Amino acid sequence: MLDNRGKWIGFAVSGLCFGLVILAVVSAWLGSEGIGFLFSGFCHQFSDRCYQIYGVALPVCVRCIWIYFGLAAGHILFLYWKPSTPGITRALIGVLGVMILDVLLEMVGFYENWFWSRALTGFLFGLVVSHFTLLGLQELYLELTNSKFYVRRKFFPGRTR
Repeated sequence: MLDNRGKWIGFAVSGLCFGLVILAVVSAWLGSEGIGFLFSGFCHQFSDRCYQIYGVALPVCVRCIWIYFGLAAGHILFLYWKPSTPGITRALIGVLGVMILDVLLEMVGFYENWFWSRALTGFLFGLVVSHFTLLGLQELYLELTNSKFYVRRKFFPGRTR
């Protein structure tokens, strides 16, 4: 189990995600397009799918910005709530299914998805994925801070010495 010292991981990653959202908003507010390259590898950045500030599009689309919000909220939430991994895995599959369905229905022309469907699917995806990223980062923290105890607990769970 992770001690209180290891909880800084969730707060740090959450702060990083909120920082990315703030960076995107500030870059659009200042009219700077130089920061957009930071997000270009992760987002299509179509201006018609982005929030606008003073007529300048944020360098991330609606779905991506809500993924960051979901990641930020989820890293704090899952520090205190420990759902079962099979349950959260089913939730991830469900969220991915809804997101893919949203994209496919728009591609075939059934409807044009709107900002709130992108925002909701993005937030839910970020929220659920944060459970897995937090588990991985916490395992890494345990391994790096107490490698002898970690190896003993991980590979020899019945031994006490």
